[in-house]
Amino acid sequence: MKIGIIGSTGFIGSNLNNNFSSLAKTKYKIYCFSSFKKTSSEWVNKVCKEIKYFKPDIIINCAADQNLYDNKKAIINLINSNITANSLFLTQAVKNKNFKGFICFGTKWEFDENRKFNPLNLYAATKHANDSLLKYFSTKNNFTAISLKIFDIYGNDNKNKTILNLLLKSYKKNRILKISPGNQYLDYVHVDELYDLVKIICDDIIKNKLIGFKTFTVSSKKPIKLKSLIRKLDYTLKYPLKVKIGAKRYRKNEAMKAIKKINNYPGWKSKLNLIKELNKIFDGQI
Repeated sequence: MKIGIIGSTGFIGSNLNNNFSSLAKTKYKIYCFSSFKKTSSEWVNKVCKEIKYFKPDIIINCAADQNLYDNKKAIINLINSNITANSLFLTQAVKNKNFKGFICFGTKWEFDENRKFNPLNLYAATKHANDSLLKYFSTKNNFTAISLKIFDIYGNDNKNKTILNLLLKSYKKNRILKISPGNQYLDYVHVDELYDLVKIICDDIIKNKLIGFKTFTVSSKKPIKLKSLIRKLDYTLKYPLKVKIGAKRYRKNEAMKAIKKINNYPGWKSKLNLIKELNKIFDGQI
């Protein structure tokens, strides 16, 4: 099976690459397309040429602009990255008669707590718009397109600006971290479990068990309030967390509620214990 990964230098992409590559000798041939560069036309054209050369059976696109602003520059970058680039990649990919599937990632910010479309920001809106394009391309060209809606993701070597990374930085430097009242719900899945899910989906695509366009949530089914997570983690770490809960206001458009209607991929389940895994990450870096 030939798998091409777009965005292989980011947190999710690099993890997928490392895990798939460990099995490459037995089952998978992995190709990492050129590194993501703010969706310049030069980068998009280069990736399209690489798709033409490598002829992947499946493409996993982890590249995305995650800008949360609504200014002119952000709008252009978001549309180019999350909509235009995907369309051009697919236009090239379907020229390969053996092309079978395309996997990309959305966000919980696309929905309200009942999983009805209600984008929290423009990033979420572009991710949802991309689903319509995936459905069109997959129907017209007879391949499988999967959009995985990630809720919250964690693991080692995550350089993204997340609340867990802010907590980790505070813990390592023994500094006080000021946060909101912490009543927002989080739903964490380990990045290695995401790899397990993607691997299952890739295998099912090759076996023709999946047809057309489909979306699935990536949920642990164990949402937890931020303040509860901090208290449980603080109780189990070697050293105390220095966090002032309620010292800041919530961010504008903060996602507060847990999504109730979960649609995880059949046969996949998040099994890792969040607090135990966070202990390994936090105390492993002290």
